[in-house]
Amino acid sequence: MSNLENLNYDVKGKSESIKAEVPNNLREKIIQEVLLNRRSCRSFLDQPIDKTDILELVKAGIYAPSGSNAQNQRFLVIDDPGEIQRIGSIRWVWPYRSIVSRDKLRSREPYGIVGKAAALVFVFADSSLNDRRNNGEYYIWESLEIQNCAASIQNILLLATAKGIGNCWISCSQNMSYSRLLSGYGWHEVLNGYEIPTSYKIQGLIILGYPKQVDENGFPKGEKVHGVVQSSTVREDVSKYLIPSKSYQVSCENQFKKIDEIKLKFYSKIIRFLISTVNKISKKVYFIEKKYLDTLP
Repeated sequence: MSNLENLNYDVKGKSESIKAEVPNNLREKIIQEVLLNRRSCRSFLDQPIDKTDILELVKAGIYAPSGSNAQNQRFLVIDDPGEIQRIGSIRWVWPYRSIVSRDKLRSREPYGIVGKAAALVFVFADSSLNDRRNNGEYYIWESLEIQNCAASIQNILLLATAKGIGNCWISCSQNMSYSRLLSGYGWHEVLNGYEIPTSYKIQGLIILGYPKQVDENGFPKGEKVHGVVQSSTVREDVSKYLIPSKSYQVSCENQFKKIDEIKLKFYSKIIRFLISTVNKISKKVYFIEKKYLDTLP
């Protein structure tokens, strides 16, 4: 479990001292250096992270932008080694080339990459703060929950990198429940020992630890290849990622016939109805599951 609750921390932070210490002409270079040298690190020393550093990372997540200023990002910090290993054995993750190599590796590394971390930060979205107009448009704003939390996660990763703390973003989502990615468990089961409100939806997990290796610039060292197909982690030239503009203008006039407009409106209504129905069913399943879990000792 986390011991951070008893440690007071000023969320407003130290902006005045930062202004005094860092000249304006250096801020751009510092930020760019951290951005370009951040790498996902999955190999950690057996060394705890100072609790003040962890709280400063959470603060960085709090200061991320959020759609419509919802500020609905929430954080669960876990720094107990036994608890980290328990979660790692369930959300087992490791790069592997085949099922055979995965099974062999899992028998040798039962806690996976997650279990090797010094601290975990789970990131949630409080869905009750979306669609605050309460006009039935939650399905429109639901994607902001993912986007808001992604912004928080990136803030945390960057500050951790600047502090010399190794970090990696591990996939988490409610849809992962009862799949091979979560060893057949549901997230509510895995984190049942924590007071997580029913409106909180899990969006991501950050693993943290001091790196076993650093690169030539002194930053936590990452891997040269990673992913399902073991592709290179090196970024290519900027031109590869830019979307080219068209060499001609497309007129918006007469693109749709009247029948097409009617079809679009009709299909849109069907989609809204189906999404709304699925959300209601999903919510009922959630409450049934939670009611069962609350009865467990």
